[in-house]
Amino acid sequence: MWYQPRSVLRLHRKALLGRLPSCALALCLASCWFLGACSQPTGTLQLRVLHDGDTTPARVELLDGSGQAWVASDALPLTLECLLSPPPDWLRPRIVSRELQNPYTATTQFYSGGASSLELPPGRYQLRVYKGNEFRVAKRVVEVEPEAELSLDVELERWTDPGARGWHSADDHIHISRYRIDQNPWLASWMAAEGLHVANLLQMGTADQFTVTPQYAFGDAGVYRESDTVLLSGQEHPRTHFLGHTITLGAREPIDLRDSYIFYEKFWRESERLGGVSGFAHLGQGPANDGLAISAPGGRVHFVEVLQFEYPGYAVWYELLNLGFRIAPSAGTDFPCIPSTPGRERVYVQVAGELTRQSFVEGVRRGQTFVTNGPVLELRAGSAGMGDEIRLDAPGSIRVTGSVHFDPERDDVRMLELVRGGEVIHSEVSPSAPGQLTLAVDVRLERSSWLGLRASGSKLDEAPYRPPDVPEWALNLTSRFGAGWSFEGRDEYLAGMQLRPSAAHTAAIFVRVAGTPTAAPQTAGKWIARLDELEARLKDARIAQIPIWDWMPYSDGVSEQHLQRQRPALLEAIATARAHYQTLERETVR
Repeated sequence: MWYQPRSVLRLHRKALLGRLPSCALALCLASCWFLGACSQPTGTLQLRVLHDGDTTPARVELLDGSGQAWVASDALPLTLECLLSPPPDWLRPRIVSRELQNPYTATTQFYSGGASSLELPPGRYQLRVYKGNEFRVAKRVVEVEPEAELSLDVELERWTDPGARGWHSADDHIHISRYRIDQNPWLASWMAAEGLHVANLLQMGTADQFTVTPQYAFGDAGVYRESDTVLLSGQEHPRTHFLGHTITLGAREPIDLRDSYIFYEKFWRESERLGGVSGFAHLGQGPANDGLAISAPGGRVHFVEVLQFEYPGYAVWYELLNLGFRIAPSAGTDFPCIPSTPGRERVYVQVAGELTRQSFVEGVRRGQTFVTNGPVLELRAGSAGMGDEIRLDAPGSIRVTGSVHFDPERDDVRMLELVRGGEVIHSEVSPSAPGQLTLAVDVRLERSSWLGLRASGSKLDEAPYRPPDVPEWALNLTSRFGAGWSFEGRDEYLAGMQLRPSAAHTAAIFVRVAGTPTAAPQTAGKWIARLDELEARLKDARIAQIPIWDWMPYSDGVSEQHLQRQRPALLEAIATARAHYQTLERETVR
């Protein structure tokens, strides 16, 4: 902990020296040295963070000359529970804090509700104030004098405002318990400090329970709005280590079907009935490949998280698009289960009219999204935008325009790429203006496909990336034990990076050219092979290999008995999905 305790005594040294004998004086001075009470009297910093003249929540960093961090005693409290809920009493002090250990800056920071008070030793301090990715970082040098009060107002400035154009930022994956309605104002301030418009708070469960990071209500009863910030209840349930982790956003009620836990299609249908949207977490990688292979053909998978834990993992999503599935990109942090800050990776959703639970869900359902950890993207193909479809009666050309805007003090975006069917067909590397790259190109479309725009570069003003100090055996254990996802490709991507990655990607614009197939045969064949392997593992000779230690707290709770009971339904779902891919394969061969 870097929080500094205040001096327990204030001594007027001249008065003390005149009244004590030498031996007592020596003893007192020794005590003063031990207690740190003979240091200079402290000063007080009264900090206000403003936007358009009004106080606004923000994330604050205050470092003294030695690089030591100081945290306000009235900082917003953080809850960092993830695995168990409610946490046992002995664990509570470890998961409630007023400090944020920021992995990106490698410093200790705190959240301010807009006004903070700090008692500080005299000296010079470096102050940085953050509010998500749409605001410039405010930097100040603060001089604290002994026994003086310094009042400092810091006005935050926007460099972009997508919300004014109907694009609202969201973290689709946060685990923070809301037991009571009275927690909402504090929690909304915390999320507003990261500039989030929508914080999706996910209740999490297993085949045995649905009680981790609980929400007191779902649907409109669980909605809380404070200015531009909206809290919504969602769920990460079902989540298994062999079919992947799923997310449902915005449903009117929680969905808990533990008797058929591994039959995801039941959850998808109930989500649809309750007005929610559903998808897969954690890049769709690892075991989620199998879950997606079964579920995607049903048309009820609306999104896949493609940006998380500093990794833009687009490969699985590209394959799904190449199979003709209308699946949007999404992003979230999995805070605090993964070391991060809320909204570090976020999804922007285009909302028609007022931002509500329903309008947010419909924006995701329409596929009008882009994901980012900083840069802001725009894309048009003719009159079509992200999530739209273009229909052509015959092969032809279409004008495509796109841009990326970014804060050059925080991001160094070096490449803007136009992607068609997963392949880069045009790129721009020369800025058209400070903090901006643009492209305009005529694209020839011979067959049905999709278009997308992605940006890449490096983060600035952050600590260099350092791989997690985790033993190889622990990583291998995690890949099997309840993670339900994979770092496949991530380590290679981040290896050797001097700086942390800056990344963004739009949703697809779909192109349908009459008389041409919508899927590539090799892609369909690959997903059929996934289903074949999963089906083989469900046979009696191998089914016992699938369960993990279902008695562990973070296990998915799927036992061999549960697998045996649900195997007929799962095998039927595999057969239905296989038939879909086989149809696509036949169509593409013609």
